[in-house]
Amino acid sequence: MAKYGVFGSACDPITIGHLVTMEMVIDRRKLDGIILVPSSQKRRDKDRALTADEHRLKMVELAIADNEKIQVSPIEMDAEGWETYTYNTMEKLKQQYPKDELVFVMGADNLASITNWHKGFELIENNYFIVMGREGFDMAGIIAKNSFLTKHEHRFDCLSKGVNIETSSTLIRSRIADGLSVRYLVPQRALDYALAHRLYE
Repeated sequence: MAKYGVFGSACDPITIGHLVTMEMVIDRRKLDGIILVPSSQKRRDKDRALTADEHRLKMVELAIADNEKIQVSPIEMDAEGWETYTYNTMEKLKQQYPKDELVFVMGADNLASITNWHKGFELIENNYFIVMGREGFDMAGIIAKNSFLTKHEHRFDCLSKGVNIETSSTLIRSRIADGLSVRYLVPQRALDYALAHRLYE
């Protein structure tokens, strides 16, 4: 039985921060790999329209091409619009990987709101989580202040990064639009693709 982390993100674009986070989770929790799930452009819980699925998927594929421990799944992109939530994704992935253990990887900034997600209570009751620390978020404090999270505290493995690499996709898109450098913030092959297709101008 293998153990995989499931890492969901808009990846618009994928950044060095995404890659460092996944590498650290694999290393520090001795995972066999990461299943990276880019969000579907059909999702309605995002605060803005995402770049077309095919472009974001291609950037991810280019960025992780040299890392055999990270695989990309278009499971949300291929789903119907009403099936693109994390609960649905995890249930489908468990069907695809029936013999393996799947753990959802999330940022501490999402911990306080997870019970408000689509089927958030069922999501928590049926899955385990690795929570990556982020500056300004007290993971233990967030759990202690929510009775449901406290009851299911054993499902959350809170992991301090030890290194702070907060690379904002919003900032990256803005800098590209303004003609500023984002070198070293985005994997070079993914950046070359974004610039060639003028995705953020």
